[in-house]
Order: sequence, then structure tokens, then C-alpha cells
Amino acid sequence: MNLAGVIIAILLLIFLIYRRVSLIPATMVCVLVLAFTNGISFTDLMMDHYAVSMSGFIAKYFMVFVTNALFGRVMEETLLAASFSKMVGKAFGERNAVYGAMLATALLSYGGVSVFVIVFTVYPIFLATFQKADLPRKLIPACIMSSSCTFPLSMLPGGAQLNNIIPVTYLGTSPMAAPVVGMACSIVAMGFLFLYFRSVFARVRAKGGHFDADKNIQERIERFQADAGVRPWLSALPMILIIVLINGFGMDLSYAVLAGTVLAMVIGRKNLPDKLGTVNEGIKKVGSAMVTTAVSVGFGGAVLACSGAKVILDAIAALPLNPMVSLSVASAFAGSLTGNGGGGADVAMSLLSGPYLVMGIQPEIMHRIAAIATAGFSCLPHNGMLITIMDTCGFTAKDSYKFIFVSTVICSLLCLIVADLLGFVLYPVM
Repeated sequence: MNLAGVIIAILLLIFLIYRRVSLIPATMVCVLVLAFTNGISFTDLMMDHYAVSMSGFIAKYFMVFVTNALFGRVMEETLLAASFSKMVGKAFGERNAVYGAMLATALLSYGGVSVFVIVFTVYPIFLATFQKADLPRKLIPACIMSSSCTFPLSMLPGGAQLNNIIPVTYLGTSPMAAPVVGMACSIVAMGFLFLYFRSVFARVRAKGGHFDADKNIQERIERFQADAGVRPWLSALPMILIIVLINGFGMDLSYAVLAGTVLAMVIGRKNLPDKLGTVNEGIKKVGSAMVTTAVSVGFGGAVLACSGAKVILDAIAALPLNPMVSLSVASAFAGSLTGNGGGGADVAMSLLSGPYLVMGIQPEIMHRIAAIATAGFSCLPHNGMLITIMDTCGFTAKDSYKFIFVSTVICSLLCLIVADLLGFVLYPVM
């Protein structure tokens, strides 16, 4: 009953979110299921595990969310994000402009724009490029999700997102961990996404799919097309600064992103007549992103307090497989139960880093495998970023999730296999 209760709770959460139930009441209902099936007091499970895990995560990463939200807002308001995207997209031409927008989104994600606020920055970019390519808007959520939550989030060495930063605190590695493995997986992911979306675009065009826009959408496109008033190459400097400070100087992520924000405000100052208003609006976005992530972590904490979860993790660790493979499975489970890449990485590292280091897995490959697995397998219907993207773009999971599933979960699974195979050769178990 304990094991069944954990599985039922996770599946129920996915179903409730798919039916557009808000994340907080959905997780509370699922915690009630966990309490009933595992013989634990609902109050104890909520207060001693759900709330403690949630508050602990907020305390640990509060400044990361604040600085990332502010950076994303400043890059949007200064038009630097749009300018950067135009610069990248020029190389692709109008018919293939979507690929340019996806690459720009990936670089923004890699450069420090939080994945929870990136949709507000890049959505107008995709509207403009989809209009040029004459493609249905229902594909936009998958393009944003896949280009921000796959290779730039967890695979590319040196990335500034939580999935690539959290393992550092547990393993003593660096964001550049396992660079050859990370680069190989990134190349595989980019190739997969290009081929997949080329196929999807061809199919929808063959079926007569076209872009459609109302007055509000047209206004957002026109704002995106406005001139930022700065040289395009300057728009990349804030992101370059963040990456250099993190990887070259070992600076804390929050301080590095804050430095990038200040530089962006200086470069785009002409587009910020109300700097205080921009700061206030940026920080307002912290609440929803942070709470969504923390609630996911809280649910994960409640699940892990149940004996059924321990049965699952013990069974995974006992599989007659190379420890790298069982680590991949266990990390994927952590990502799927939280529905959040950063939260999943924190859960995975807190539970798995010690035992798997004892098994002889080298820290660098553990870092990369855990990052890829938790990021990819968190992209289920209860993923907080997915919910935000759906709401922003005006579509439901029924409209767009099948494209998201292939371009995130399946793509990451393929890359996880590549990481394991390379790990066997480059980082053999000691």
C-alpha cells in the first residue's frame, strides 16, 4: 500500500495539473493521498516535511530567484533580449527564423536568464518569428520549453542555471563539470531538436496550418520589432559577464547575475525611463517562480518522507546495473516527482550524492548525469515552468504537450544514454 500510494500520488498530481488545477491545492490533495496510504498524519506530513522542504529551498535559493527575475526583466525592458535575438536570428532567414529564436532562447538561458521568467522575455520573439514562418502558435510552448530546458539548462558546461549549480554545492565540482560529456550531449540535443521540429513544421504546413494573431498579439510583435538603440553585439555583454564571473572567477551565481543586471541597465539605460519601476516589476515576478519551485520541492519532501519512496530508491540502487545507470534512473525519479529541474536536482543530490560517491562514481560525471536526468524528467505536465508557458501562450496541455514531451523528455533521455556511455569510458567507476 505504501509503494502504491506514492505512485498514485505522483500520477494524480500529473493528472490534476493536466486538468489545470493550481499547483498548491493539487500538491496538498496528493499529500493527503500520501498520508492516507502511508499511515502518516496529514498535519505532520504537511508541517514537518512539505513545509520544511519548501521553506528550506526558499531560504537556500532566495537570492538566486531575486537576481534572476530582475535580470530577466531588465533584459526585456531594455530591449537587449530582443536585440540579441534579432542578431542571432539574422543568420537563419525568415522561413527558418524559428530556429534562430530557439538558439537565442538557449543562449539567454545559458547566460543566466531564469527559465521561470524567460517565457516573458522570449514570447514576443517567437510570435514575430512564427508570423514570418507562417506556423501555428500552438507549437510555441514546445519551442520555448525545449530550447531553454534541455542542453542550456543541464548539458552545456559552465551554464548559469540551478540545475548546473546545485550539484556544485554537494559534490565540490564546478559548473564546467565533465565538459566533454556535456558538449557531446549538447550536440546530440541540438541535432535532435532541429530534426524533430523540422519534421513537425513540415507536417503542419502540409496540413494547412497557419499563423493567427489577434490585436494583443500584433501589439506584442510590434514592440519586439522596436529598435533597442544600441549596437547588437552590446546586448550579449551582460550574459558574457555572468558566465565569465561564474566560471572564470568562481563568483556566487547571485552576485554574478546582479553584476550582469547592472551592466544591462547601463547599456540599455535609454530604454529605462523608470528604472525603479523596472526593478519593482522584475522583483514582483520572484513570487510566482519561487513559490512554484518551492511547492514542487515541498511535495518531493513529503513523498520522500514516505516509506514507499524509500522502497523505490532502494530498489533502483539495488538494480544489477552499472551505478551510473542506476544513478540516472534515481535522478530521473527525483525530477519526475518534483516536476521541477532545480528542485529535482536538490532532492537528488541531497539523497544520492553520498551513497553513489561511496559506490565509486566520480563527482564530475555524477554532476552531469544528475543535472541532465532531473532537468529532462521534470518536464512532465506538473512542471511549473510548463504551466507558466502554457498560461502565457494561451494554450492547454492538450493543445501542446505532445510536442513538449518529445522535445524535452525524449530528447533528454537520448542525451542521458549518451552521457552514460561516455561516462563508462571517460569516468569509470572507481
